[in-house]
Amino acid sequence: MYANSPRPIKGDPSDIMQVFPKYEIQIHCCRYWWLQNWEFTDLSFPFWRVYHNSFEGAAIIFNNKEIPITPDKLILIAPNTSYSTYLYNNPIPQSGYSLKGGRVSQMLPYNEQYLLHLFIHFNLGMPYDNAIPRVYSLPINKELNVMLTGIKKHLNYEHSKFSFYSTLAINTIINHLLSSLPESSWQNTSADHRIINVIKHIENHLSNDLSNPHLANIANMATNAFSRLFSQESGLSPQKYVKKKRIDKACILLHHSSLSIEDIASVCGFADRYHFSRIFSRVTGQSPAKYKKIFRIK
Repeated sequence: MYANSPRPIKGDPSDIMQVFPKYEIQIHCCRYWWLQNWEFTDLSFPFWRVYHNSFEGAAIIFNNKEIPITPDKLILIAPNTSYSTYLYNNPIPQSGYSLKGGRVSQMLPYNEQYLLHLFIHFNLGMPYDNAIPRVYSLPINKELNVMLTGIKKHLNYEHSKFSFYSTLAINTIINHLLSSLPESSWQNTSADHRIINVIKHIENHLSNDLSNPHLANIANMATNAFSRLFSQESGLSPQKYVKKKRIDKACILLHHSSLSIEDIASVCGFADRYHFSRIFSRVTGQSPAKYKKIFRIK
């Protein structure tokens, strides 16, 4: 009976070309800290954040709404989301911050109140770092709880080198959280493939020449026509977008690398440290040195 069965028109299903969006999780850090103070007036960074607290007592304020951080929830924060934080009803400073804590692998406070705080910082790259700024509180299932326990166990004795299993667990947690977001959470910078290609080029070549004529050549367009289209699609002129991405990259490196300010200026495409400091201070309101002192993850 098999001899008379119709054969598939295409034969092997692999003959059908399939296209899947590409993304790459770039983990910047995964830390486990004890905290006694965690009061920040305004936190807003160009990377994703994941928070999990082992005890109650901390909260985030986003859009005038308080979001408690509890042991049964994971907090996911999209890039460039502005929010405040506090512990134990401690007052939030009018400006600046109040932070007291350290790695769990170090000595814990004796006979004092504190909570245990796991945090992960990561990026996805273009266009997925362009999600709508928002704070999400998502439930933890049994599988995620096992992974969180394993990561914390690892960080209790080793904070710099991660095993394959621990890294896999971190990526699994991130993927689970991202897949839990509603589709409306994602917004694209542009639907025009020429502009998308240019934006990817900008992100991958921040230290290179990114003048309008050069970018127009990437898009295979006349310079003026390219500048108009880029502004329409992204909401920023090409050079304002380039400056934003250079500052974003500088923030990430000031947070998560041991590079000097001179090296960061070079990597991010600034003429020198002084040019970098002037632009960075104008955009963020703080010098690179002060920003590094406040936010550098040790």
